[in-house]
Amino acid sequence: MRDCIVFQSDELLPDTWRHFSAAGPVRTFNPALLRHGDGWIFAYRVVGPDGCRRIGLCRLDSALRIIADSRIALSDLVRFPDGRDYASPVKTWFADPRLYRLAGRPFIYWNSGWHEPRNYQFLQELAAETFRPIGPPREMILRGKRQVLEKNWTLFGTGPFYAAYSVSPHALLQFTPDGPGDIAFEEIGNQPWDNGVYAAKYGLLRGGAPPQPVDGHYWSICHSVNGTDGNYRYVAAVFRFAANPPFAPSGAPAGILALGNPFGQRRLHPKLNPAVGEVLYPCGAAHHDGSWLVSYGINDEHCAISILPHAEIATAVQPLGERT
Repeated sequence: MRDCIVFQSDELLPDTWRHFSAAGPVRTFNPALLRHGDGWIFAYRVVGPDGCRRIGLCRLDSALRIIADSRIALSDLVRFPDGRDYASPVKTWFADPRLYRLAGRPFIYWNSGWHEPRNYQFLQELAAETFRPIGPPREMILRGKRQVLEKNWTLFGTGPFYAAYSVSPHALLQFTPDGPGDIAFEEIGNQPWDNGVYAAKYGLLRGGAPPQPVDGHYWSICHSVNGTDGNYRYVAAVFRFAANPPFAPSGAPAGILALGNPFGQRRLHPKLNPAVGEVLYPCGAAHHDGSWLVSYGINDEHCAISILPHAEIATAVQPLGERT
């Protein structure tokens, strides 16, 4: 079994949330990761005994240890724009953060979960050193038809900026992070490609960690779901596409990507989602000093990081058209 770093929920709680531990189950999971100086920014979902969905943030040092006094109750600091009549779930449900650096500035993404008539996605700029929110979050909107439930867009690029709307087909959007108000995304391409062999075994590829440029490609650590109700299994995989427009797909998953999971399907607390079994859900990835750091949630209860050599990521994909 692959080794991984697992963070205890109690050690991730900011001071203002520490009372959660005495009141009932606390779950921290689905963490995002972003390089910052010699260390890292780490953002994660927090579900306390009251059932509310929150986002916490801290910094990690070069050895991936939590830096003392760096924990922030981030979602408590978010101030939605005046005049927007968002329903209660939108303002109280913070799910699946991703961290980005766009035009040299840090941003955090989240979505508002699953609710009627549709959910929402937000992008929030953070202060460069304190990582507190700057201004209100900005809603991410798609010009044209969109799905009711949106939660797997992944942003990439250094300007112009893009988003992968779906993995298969490879649907791409373009946007700018500058300016006030909503952020409009516009479709610029939709490329079908064959991942039928992988999908037949493990399910259709969905979004995951933000794509990272290495060796002339973008590498996207995604997830897929397979199984039956009560035992749906979330697994990680690697998809690759060209580093330049039109960002054509260049590599399909050769199989699942093995991430460390010392728990299997075991849980400390009752399931948040009764439909699932084992869940490995990647939300962060970074290529650093020849290795990959992948941050992910385990079973909707734990934050973890696995470190993999680039050679393993490279062999996790195969050129399009090859069969396993």
